[in-house]
Amino acid sequence: MSLSRPLPNCDSSRAAVELCSFACCSSAALKDDNIVRVEVDIFVMSKCPDALFAESALAPVLQELKDSLSINMHFIGQKKDDGTFSCKHGPTECAGNLQQLCVQLHSKSYQRYDWLYKFVLCENKQGLDAIGTFTTAASCLKKIGMPVAAGTKMMGCMYGPGHDELLQQDMHNTAALGVATSATIQVDGNTICVRDGGEWKDCPAGYEPENFKEIFCATIASKNRGRLPEACRPAVPTQLAEV
Repeated sequence: MSLSRPLPNCDSSRAAVELCSFACCSSAALKDDNIVRVEVDIFVMSKCPDALFAESALAPVLQELKDSLSINMHFIGQKKDDGTFSCKHGPTECAGNLQQLCVQLHSKSYQRYDWLYKFVLCENKQGLDAIGTFTTAASCLKKIGMPVAAGTKMMGCMYGPGHDELLQQDMHNTAALGVATSATIQVDGNTICVRDGGEWKDCPAGYEPENFKEIFCATIASKNRGRLPEACRPAVPTQLAEV
């Protein structure tokens, strides 16, 4: 798919210099109450091995930068002749997609890592066969310490009226964006990396956690006039400091 907007910088070495420049020239650190969050969109099928691998790879960076990001999960389906969508790995994948979607719908941006992403990682840890079951959903909400009121709303979303329509709409929205590969990672609407067939693809800045962090931090800086959270403020290299 074509990129709708240019990334701040996809060359990892140049991104590192750019971040050092921000650290040298901007003394203002970002605070939770004045940050413009960067949108991180992750397009997956909940029972896809590539999705589980990508989610695990992203986890440490998303945790470190969670106060500067808005994490959004989107789900990929297969369009049928009647215009509705099915799930590649069967009905339990649709159930897993919906469970994760419902946790997201009842989480605010600042809660997305601790509620949504921890829930996803918990489901993944139970194994592919367990994803999408009622037992796994209930157990993971408890394990991550979900408040009772929020968890009740989430379970009601998963198993109450209209749940099928919610997932169908989400998969329709994903298809409309032209995203069909699980897992596809985007930052502010731009694809930065794809995990497909057990390999990383279309990752111009690299696919290691530090590469993702450089992209996230450069984008945070560009949206916040050069101000960076502490996690993005690297020590200035000696040779750079002496110039």
